[in-house]
Amino acid sequence: MPTDTRAYDFIVSKIKSLKENSALLRSRSDEYVFSALCVKSNFYKNPALVLNEADYVDIIVDGQYDGGVDILLSDPNSDGADLVIGQSKFYREISYEDVLNAMLKMALFYKDMIRGHYEQVNTTVQRRFLTLNSEVGNESKIHFVFYTSAPQNGIRRDIITRKFREQFADSSMFEISILFGSDIVEEIKESESRRPTVESGKIRIDEADNYLLYGENAAIVNVSAYSIKQLYAQHNTNLLSRNLRYHIAGREIDKGIAETIATNPEAFWLKNNGITIICEQFEIDGKEVKMRNFSIVNGGQTTYMLHKSAYINDSSDLYLPCKIIETPGGSEDEKNAFSLEIAKATNSQKAIKSVDLKANSPEQVRFAQAMREVGVFYQTKRGEVVPSAYRTPYLNTDLVEIGKLCLAAIFQAPCASRAKPSSLYLSKYYDPVFNGDQAQIAGICKELLYIDNYFRKVFQQRFDRENATMPDAGTRISFAHNARTICLAFTAFASRYRQQNLTDQDMHEVFAAARSDSSGDTLNSIFTRIEGFNYIMPPHVFADKDLYDSVLDKLFIAIINAGITSYSIASNYDSTLTATNFLKKDKNYYDILRMHWAALQAEISNAFGVLELL
Repeated sequence: MPTDTRAYDFIVSKIKSLKENSALLRSRSDEYVFSALCVKSNFYKNPALVLNEADYVDIIVDGQYDGGVDILLSDPNSDGADLVIGQSKFYREISYEDVLNAMLKMALFYKDMIRGHYEQVNTTVQRRFLTLNSEVGNESKIHFVFYTSAPQNGIRRDIITRKFREQFADSSMFEISILFGSDIVEEIKESESRRPTVESGKIRIDEADNYLLYGENAAIVNVSAYSIKQLYAQHNTNLLSRNLRYHIAGREIDKGIAETIATNPEAFWLKNNGITIICEQFEIDGKEVKMRNFSIVNGGQTTYMLHKSAYINDSSDLYLPCKIIETPGGSEDEKNAFSLEIAKATNSQKAIKSVDLKANSPEQVRFAQAMREVGVFYQTKRGEVVPSAYRTPYLNTDLVEIGKLCLAAIFQAPCASRAKPSSLYLSKYYDPVFNGDQAQIAGICKELLYIDNYFRKVFQQRFDRENATMPDAGTRISFAHNARTICLAFTAFASRYRQQNLTDQDMHEVFAAARSDSSGDTLNSIFTRIEGFNYIMPPHVFADKDLYDSVLDKLFIAIINAGITSYSIASNYDSTLTATNFLKKDKNYYDILRMHWAALQAEISNAFGVLELL
């Protein structure tokens, strides 16, 4: 039987298009561009996420001695910096053995890297893995992905997944995805369909005037699945503009919905929670419900699966419960707060992330404005498009990134910001940032975004080059790749100390408290006293990036050198200790400060003293 090549041909056309539109990709092989296409359509569907040409160079690591991986990235859609390890095969046909061997090779690569056997791979892959793995915390997942342009042709994903998991004693933190040609086509089409807002539309109900009113501003109806499918086909993810999130693939839930539609549509109404629509106004006219300025706030998963189902059409329909609610309130804050409460209360099929629950809250909307006033675009929810004027990496951000930066720098919990970033949602951290002086925090955050970007894009690469021939190069480079958050923390710490926002008496209390296992409240009370702390460095210095960067270099080197000394001492007593694990405990950060405080004081004076002479 001849192989169906429609998916392959579609992918070939998209590879050609990518090459035409990218100077960098134009000179690359089709295999390389296939990897780029898969990453772009799978992980960068969200229009707020920007994937630049330079990102491809970082993400795609295919080459000699690559360890069997083609793709390494941090999932931009995850709160916990999930590590993505991928391999792609641009084939017309593929066998079960090809797929299984590729997956097992990725398993071996990961085990080698975790054991510190970096010599198995080239320097590019080694450094890329170290950088990404340093961000993996206790709340992170390791996501292994295999892409091929070939058809599935009966290959069993479940058997390959089971054999992959058998390579590890504990694979609970792993996610495995195997995508064949038709799967990739779906990813591409969904990626291309993302766009915002719905002004007007209508749905159909089962019988004329069959509705239950609740007061004057809400109703329950039985909505036609086909009419929802038509709405999604017309408006795509804008139909979910006030939802807490867009469709996020969940294999078990998706499979259950699809099976009910296909095999037992009569039971769909009974099994499904239905959908909830928020709108500015609705009108029921016979079998039609007309709506203005509306969004589905619960039921995004169901909506997407209705759209995807081949069993739903104009001659084969089913009905599901639908709640329609007009948004009360005269101000945007009131409307946003109401929509958020409805979304939170009605979402139950899939766990909502903490960041989603905050998406439309009034303080987040206000903080977005405060950030805009300092020249930064702040994305309050996943799916917002970043305006072109803010595409520079440190000029756009979101709640997750700001939360991690503030945990590290303001609250001096650099290791928790990596290992457990959800700590931000505790009121003792969240309120000072988002319910305090937002203009002050926004100004500090603008600098933190720049400092973070400078470390990633400039300092880290230069440190690697300058230390490559050192006798202890492996230790130094591995530590530095894990040191980003302590560098952020120390920079803010040094600035506050120099500005006397932190005093010597504070230092005494900090070091005493850090020795205790119950130091959290004491440290928090000290570091939340940020009155008068309005900048890391004065505005005129921030405007002079060469000067600003020179100060950062001095501070980064100071804390890294001190940290390497402390880590080396600790690893002498524990041969299994890695830099990654050492820097997952805030106690170790405070031990570095305490043990090297005299030298660090001198480095702070040296770094900031230059600025005070200007």
